Amino acid sequence: MKISEILAKKKTLSFEIFPPKREEDTFTLIDKTIKKLASYKPDYMSVTYGALGNTLSNTAMIAKTIKENTDAQPLAHLTCVASTREKVDSVCDELSSYGVENILTLRGDIPKDTTTPIFSDFKHASDLASYIKAKYNGKFGMAGACYPEKHPEADSISTDIEFMKIKQDSGMEFFDSQLFFDNEVFYHFLLKARKAGITAPIIPGIMPVTSYSQIDRMIQVTGCKVPLKLLNQFDRYKDDKAAIEEIGLIFTSYQILDLMANDVDGIHIYSMNKSEFISKLMDNISYVASDFFK
Repeated sequence: MKISEILAKKKTLSFEIFPPKREEDTFTLIDKTIKKLASYKPDYMSVTYGALGNTLSNTAMIAKTIKENTDAQPLAHLTCVASTREKVDSVCDELSSYGVENILTLRGDIPKDTTTPIFSDFKHASDLASYIKAKYNGKFGMAGACYPEKHPEADSISTDIEFMKIKQDSGMEFFDSQLFFDNEVFYHFLLKARKAGITAPIIPGIMPVTSYSQIDRMIQVTGCKVPLKLLNQFDRYKDDKAAIEEIGLIFTSYQILDLMANDVDGIHIYSMNKSEFISKLMDNISYVASDFFK
């Protein structure tokens, strides 16, 4: 089933996971993480892969595992970086043979210090989405990414939303957002996107915070704003792992509850393969979530 069909009927719950580089860790991911996340009855699970597609074979295999062993729809990531038409055809054919019907197209991060050609046949995510839609005659449901605080390379949020409109016109049927920690930022972004003609569902992406270094890394990578009260709490307890996890759990729980109260299209959680923390999070919001996702 295409995820867009599910979104036409209800709010969606989804998790993002990533394939480990080591094979033995991949089996652990399947046996523990996926099974645990599946117990919360997500509508879909998004499967990413590393720079230059270096875990792409694992991505397809894990998408297949999700399809065959859970009620969730797998959403396989596919990037422009280092992708040729031949490679995209091969991946799409493999996914189709597994019954995977949904693809999230991205430009992809540009790795540093690599001699591998970065862009070949596709420069923008919209180029990739248009190609797959035409080549496979609409067989795949297409998704895209959006950035509530703009893409780090974009000139402005308005320019970024213009690119988002191009993505929608290329066939992307819904969007998962980049992580953010300030819900007001997302609400302002959502309003601007709707005014600009973005009609596709926009699902907020939530990154549970579980360590002090994680906050710092997210600021560096995405440029996201972090509420001062959260920074202060993390600074106060930065050397206490248990305290940091509890603060992150409480903050993320409230963030999701607030989004639900404001009637967003769904909730997408970047699980970081941390099923134990996600279990605590889902237990925290279980009563409200049972009504929101019904």
